[in-house]
Amino acid sequence: MPRKSPDGVATNDLVFSAHTATNDEVFPGVLSLYVAPGSVIADVTYGRGVFWRNVPDGSYRLLPTDIATGTDCRSLPYGDGSIDCVVFDPPYMHTPGGTAHVNHQNYEGYYQNNRSSSDKKYHEAVLDLYFTAAREAWRVLRKGGIYIVKCQDEVCANIQRFTHVEIINELSAYGFVAEDLFVVVRKGKPGVSRMLRQAHARKNHSYFLVFLKPDGKKRWTGLDNRFEIGADGDEQRCDDVTGPQRALFQ
Repeated sequence: MPRKSPDGVATNDLVFSAHTATNDEVFPGVLSLYVAPGSVIADVTYGRGVFWRNVPDGSYRLLPTDIATGTDCRSLPYGDGSIDCVVFDPPYMHTPGGTAHVNHQNYEGYYQNNRSSSDKKYHEAVLDLYFTAAREAWRVLRKGGIYIVKCQDEVCANIQRFTHVEIINELSAYGFVAEDLFVVVRKGKPGVSRMLRQAHARKNHSYFLVFLKPDGKKRWTGLDNRFEIGADGDEQRCDDVTGPQRALFQ
């Protein structure tokens, strides 16, 4: 009896886990692996929509909100289990009343009028925002839904804080399953205006973390319909779908 040939084709046209690139160049690849065309995506920190610059129009049913539009990421106007994917990209640093990190996204400028508040400061305030927003994302996501989180590690008060590890550990306790991690290395070299002594490596990379809200014990095995991203980051093909094409599980 002849041996059956293995399925699939040989290729190196793949979505990779590490990139020297900008967020808008990496984000479409993240979506292509984990969010099927036609899905409802709530980007709850939309801002200027930078992530979406290279995502083909009409690929998803996008719900763009942020604090500037009056929507707090910790109190979303969506029903339980109504969203296929939530995208979250908050400021990475908390700089209360100071100017030491004026080149970073300013925490107060984006979140000072949030309905929820935190009495925490510095790195603990950042984590509090991530954790509270994650619990709300869990509520609005359907079973099998995807939570995409952008984060960056930092050194706070001379203590190394591996933010991506802290987020993964906490969200795992909520029930999320960490499915993937994408490393984004900035193209230019960051500098400082004054330095007496360098104690830690300067952070020039950040992460896209991908979490699954599991549907029972089913494992993620990929999408059966997705748009393909070319080597240069451009969209090549979008399968015809009439609505969200659910992921394949086993």
